[in-house]
Amino acid sequence: MILKDNFYTINELEFVENKIHASIKIDSNHSIFEGHFPNNPITPGVVEMEIVKEIVSEAIQKTLKMSKMSNCKFLAILNPLNSSEVNVKIDVLEQENNRIRISAQILDQQTVYLKIGAEYIIVE
Repeated sequence: MILKDNFYTINELEFVENKIHASIKIDSNHSIFEGHFPNNPITPGVVEMEIVKEIVSEAIQKTLKMSKMSNCKFLAILNPLNSSEVNVKIDVLEQENNRIRISAQILDQQTVYLKIGAEYIIVE
């Protein structure tokens, strides 16, 4: 995993009945924010997408590679100075053979930052 325990840490992770819920804390002092952007950190969209993939991977204990993205909407700017602790909610829509299809959100109590639908290949 690229970002886990470096860019963010998992406070809580639960996987029950095809639903994954994680509470994470983003490191607002991470070097990514030196260039994106100094004194006004914005979490890059590709980083938000990677967080979702890593949370799914952690929940199912398998390495994943994205094969399809059916939709992806960045609905608000995720600034860790304003919202360093966020939730990742994932519905596992289908899991068979070596594929898993999900619908996910990154959000806090007031704001949805990301909505994504994707399919991943389980890497053996």
